[in-house]
Amino acid sequence: MNNWKRHIPEGSRDILFEDCNNKIKIIDKLRKLNIDAGYLEVLSPTLEFYDVFQGDDVSIEQEKMYKLFDNAGRILVLRPDMTMPIARITATKLRDSTFPLRICYSGNIFRINENWNGKVSEMTQSGIEIIGSESPKADAEVIITAIKALIDVGVQKFELEIGQAEFFKGLIEDIELTEGETEKLRGLVESKNFGTLREFIQEKEDLLGIKNVEALKKLPELFGGIEILEKARTLTQNKRALSAIDTIEKIYQRIESVGLGEYISIDLGMVQHIDYYTGITFRGYSSEVGTTIISGGRYDNLISKFGASMPAVGFAIDVDNILSVLEKQGNSNDKETEKVLIHYEDSLVGSVYQFAASIRAKGITCELSLFEEKEKAFIYAEQKKINKMICMVVNDEVEIIDILNKNSFKTSTEEFIRSLGEL
Repeated sequence: MNNWKRHIPEGSRDILFEDCNNKIKIIDKLRKLNIDAGYLEVLSPTLEFYDVFQGDDVSIEQEKMYKLFDNAGRILVLRPDMTMPIARITATKLRDSTFPLRICYSGNIFRINENWNGKVSEMTQSGIEIIGSESPKADAEVIITAIKALIDVGVQKFELEIGQAEFFKGLIEDIELTEGETEKLRGLVESKNFGTLREFIQEKEDLLGIKNVEALKKLPELFGGIEILEKARTLTQNKRALSAIDTIEKIYQRIESVGLGEYISIDLGMVQHIDYYTGITFRGYSSEVGTTIISGGRYDNLISKFGASMPAVGFAIDVDNILSVLEKQGNSNDKETEKVLIHYEDSLVGSVYQFAASIRAKGITCELSLFEEKEKAFIYAEQKKINKMICMVVNDEVEIIDILNKNSFKTSTEEFIRSLGEL
């Protein structure tokens, strides 16, 4: 029998030191951005009932959920998504709130990947939801907030693709296709499989009708700048599809008005999770990683599953993918934190802790030496790449040693604190 105590499960990982610090910094920046914009923060439990994530239009397959049982035999899951718990919270604990309601969150989700290939099963998401508004203003605010969030955390090159679930739904609303045929059509459009899509459409031409054939054939090609919307208008007379185009145009105009239009492209072939989304959809990409860094959209029917009908729109940022982007960019916009080590005699412990608190108050990392010998403390400081070692001689006098060049000088603790801005 294998002993796994020295290992971690496949798809999981330990995050250490600087990586851990950088990840928390990203989360903190995103939290501040959202809270400053009036979003109220919530935390949902890591364990949820499986029923929360059941339903025909839920975007997560049950095979991708980690399941277990409680002491009453009920099925629990490790939270595979953040939006569903927020829908549950809104419909139960927040239904008497003042709407529209702005909510933000940060937390880990858990999903099983059939083919790991470097993928992880535990991911951190940070996002927002606007609940109780059907207005394009809410859609635009969510997308603008998403763009500003990516800029704020330091992502240099990215693009948000905007789609509209109602456009595809409008094109197929009068077509008598089986559920399997509809799903196959959706998959071919989403994957932009032009050849197989044309073959499928030709086989079903009698069902699809002349007016829909050309639009469906060209749907994966409707990708690019805002001019794509005019091209799409010429391909259909369906009112639902045309209304979807109008909605995208209104939202794009708002985004462009605040100077963020350069980050936007249009993709009317974006039809993933078509039952889950009811309007605008979007995904964000960076050339630094081969997967999405942000996704979101409008899901007006979701909260009704929990007993309260409310429109909603939001997004989730994949914090781990953002961290990968920043690492590959090689950018560290933050000034490296100054680090010092204080070596002292036991008799000075009271003074040392007060002195260390004053140093930390200036934003400098300050460690206290655990060694008895000064030489060992110095070697430790070298290995840890600490900038300076401070030796406390008496209560108000210290020796400052530069670790790199080994130069030293003596000064008072008061004078040293005053000079910290020059370090």
